[in-house]
Amino acid sequence: MNLIDLYVEAVIKFLPQENKAEAARTLRSQIAEKLPPNPSDEEVRRVLEELGNPRQQAKNFDTRQRYLIGPEYYDSYISILKLVVGILITVMLVVTVLHWIIAPPSGGIIKFIVDLILSAVNGAIQAAAWVTIVFAIIERNKLTAPPVLDQAWTPDDLSKEKSAKLRIKRSDAFVSIFFTVAFTAILIFRPELFSFFSRSGDTWNVVPILNLARLQDFIPLILVIAFLELGISSWKIIAGHWNMSLAFANLGRNLATMALSLTMLWNRAIINPNLAGAISQYFGFSTAAIDRSIGIAIWVLIAIIIVAALIDSIIPFAKLARYSDRRDTWSDRRDTW
Repeated sequence: MNLIDLYVEAVIKFLPQENKAEAARTLRSQIAEKLPPNPSDEEVRRVLEELGNPRQQAKNFDTRQRYLIGPEYYDSYISILKLVVGILITVMLVVTVLHWIIAPPSGGIIKFIVDLILSAVNGAIQAAAWVTIVFAIIERNKLTAPPVLDQAWTPDDLSKEKSAKLRIKRSDAFVSIFFTVAFTAILIFRPELFSFFSRSGDTWNVVPILNLARLQDFIPLILVIAFLELGISSWKIIAGHWNMSLAFANLGRNLATMALSLTMLWNRAIINPNLAGAISQYFGFSTAAIDRSIGIAIWVLIAIIIVAALIDSIIPFAKLARYSDRRDTWSDRRDTW
């Protein structure tokens, strides 16, 4: 791919899909008009330098009006907003339906429909607030270090592709957002869904796995971790590749998540003390045996959390050490600050 093709691709990637083809044709025509027949590489470079930074050039082809969130982050903001709104609405609807199935309140179908609508609206409002706050913080602090539009730029920048090994899969970030939003929403709005369910005749016996009274003490910290996770995942989507600042932020998030998880699980602080008795009564095993099994399960879960956090924290640094130009890595970090 020659420099002209690279330049056109670098410009149109910032444009909405419906504008890409026309912008590419117009830009190629503009470049051709400035070049002589059979131009040399040096002549092509000179013309591209005159046109300037591809991101700045893209603004000339993008007529969309942007509000609230700046143009560098707007497309990612809308994409993540749609995702989180969809997830939270779905989760709220599902937990409302499950709650009605397990413990149907009085009020009939009308109240059920009203509860569904209120749940959907509440989910949409919560999601919009979460994502907007996260992106406001990201933009205000320029955490992703978007290219400065008026900084020095040369065609050589087009070939400075980040190593494929440093790229972050958008799908991984989206999956992380999905589970974070879903898990946090259930913990806050319907923690009783994490329960041991047993059927007795026509009724459900529900024994919460979590100590619901103790859980309330952890809710502010859970929200902080959820915001961190949403922010880091959004940062990954926008940045598209690992840099030193993102790796350190990812490390900090993992340490915070691990610390909160261990605090909640240590000495079964978050586990319902009545859980072992309910399970033993249903299955006929001794309470002591069930209690030991719960203890083993908690230690296994603690080990999984620690190992997963360590692996997720180490991998970005290992990739940066192996595949990144050290100067580029620390340049990314300096630009982010």
